[in-house]
Amino acid sequence: MRSRILFGLVLLLIPVAAFATHVPGPSQVITYDGPLAPGVAATGVIGWGDPIDGYDWYCMNVTTGTKVTLTVTKTSGDLHPDVGLMRGLADTGGTATLPIVGDTSNSTEDTATLEVTPDFTGPATVWISTFLNEKQGGYSVTMTGGTARSGCSATVIGPSGPLLQVIPPEDTTVNNSASITLPVTIYRASTFNSEVALNVTGLPDDVTWKLTPAVLPAPGYGKSQLTITTGAVTTPGFYTTQITATGGETTVGSTFTVEIACDPPLILGSNQLTAQTVARGSTAKLTIKPTGSGPFFYQWYNGYPGMTWSPIADATGASYTTPAITDTNPYWVRVTNACGVADSAAAVVSPQ
Repeated sequence: MRSRILFGLVLLLIPVAAFATHVPGPSQVITYDGPLAPGVAATGVIGWGDPIDGYDWYCMNVTTGTKVTLTVTKTSGDLHPDVGLMRGLADTGGTATLPIVGDTSNSTEDTATLEVTPDFTGPATVWISTFLNEKQGGYSVTMTGGTARSGCSATVIGPSGPLLQVIPPEDTTVNNSASITLPVTIYRASTFNSEVALNVTGLPDDVTWKLTPAVLPAPGYGKSQLTITTGAVTTPGFYTTQITATGGETTVGSTFTVEIACDPPLILGSNQLTAQTVARGSTAKLTIKPTGSGPFFYQWYNGYPGMTWSPIADATGASYTTPAITDTNPYWVRVTNACGVADSAAAVVSPQ
């Protein structure tokens, strides 16, 4: 027992900094040091000595399809520097929950370089970190491929960006008869001051959507939640979906991809219909259990698979109870969903 207690005390005495990593966790508060400008070095000091400062934060603008290169180099001290890029900007006091675009994992070198080609246009957050728990060291970081911002506030675009920017959700996948809620962020230039109305286009007609809120009050920036609800038979596929923001005479938009996914119905052997023998004059209950993407639709038939000229009225569920059995009768069911069809085996029901 004593050895266990001593082991626990040893664990308690290990500094928290020893568990720090080069990728910030979601509880790490983002405090920006300033914007990065192309080809202009920014410098700083980080480390897990006293005072503890394990991460430095910068901002920039990126453009879809334009490669960005970030290079961080140790200039002094105990440091193996790393660099990472996140999509978007954090609110004041916000934490590192932004989507990570890319990062380095440098444990031995004095320099680390990150090259990424963004699939979005708009603001981005850069972090500089130590690899694990180095004491402290100086660094310089340079950027190419992006553009400078006038500041790192989540409400400002600049210095030469558009009046409004829409930051859409990440590409997403949703099944039929399902809902998903996604974040949308609107940024504005410091010179823009207007109410902003949001709209969504590009989804199939039987898909509904709702933006909450759908209108951002002046000065015209903030966050909205986009809820997408698919229909029971929405055609599967990839849909380029555009979110537009209109304020005054300014309208801007940005796109993301919604995949409506569907697996066709499949009836496995263990879930197939089987023959039954029942007492003469009694009924039989037949049940099918398909796999795949719901919802499923059912139609039961008299006869054998493929014989569709004898549909049974009102027999449209996963189970069917036969009328009183006095003669041998075969039954089968056709299962459909938004992307396919599966026919069951025949269940031959006979009286004793």
